[in-house]
Amino acid sequence: MQNNESINIQVQSTATLIKASISAVVIGIIVLVIAILPAEYNIDPTGIGAALGLTEIAQASESKAIKSSTDNVNIIEKVSVEQMSIENLVILNAPTVAEIAQTRQLAGIRSDVIDIVIPANKGLEYKLLVNEHGHFEYEWKTDGNALYFDFHGEPQGDTSGYYESYAITTATEMKGSLTTPFAGNHGWYWKNTTNEPVTVTLNTKGTYKIKG
Repeated sequence: MQNNESINIQVQSTATLIKASISAVVIGIIVLVIAILPAEYNIDPTGIGAALGLTEIAQASESKAIKSSTDNVNIIEKVSVEQMSIENLVILNAPTVAEIAQTRQLAGIRSDVIDIVIPANKGLEYKLLVNEHGHFEYEWKTDGNALYFDFHGEPQGDTSGYYESYAITTATEMKGSLTTPFAGNHGWYWKNTTNEPVTVTLNTKGTYKIKG
């Protein structure tokens, strides 16, 4: 024998649902006005948010945002000032056109000191490789005895044996400078006519390469 039990499901009326929806909206508006606006945006039309301390949350957030913005501005200003200082420093330390030209002219300048031993009763040459219109200064002296010498130049690539003498004499020392008329070997031939070796101390300064 089966018992039939009936299940009663209560159906809400339309009026009840409308009332519930209106109540939810009203509660949402109240929460918005009393809690959310004061805490998030520092808007407190009722004054309840201030009484509950919710507006302080919004004020603290605003202060933090303002401070962060101010710090960012200060950082940007500081970087700009430092960048300007660096640019000014670069401009102030930039070389002039004359200094650049002088640096280029001095780039190839060198100076050397060498002792050259001229054997007894023999001759010896010492040459520098110099470009056309190159310039160098020189000074040499012996350790005592005089030497016959020929200060001359030989054109680069010449095979005829041509050379140009700048000074020929016998001396214990000589000082001067030369601007070369052509590219080639320029230097000295010393001849020792004594029975003892003679040492020549040679100082040079200018734009050249040592051939020896």
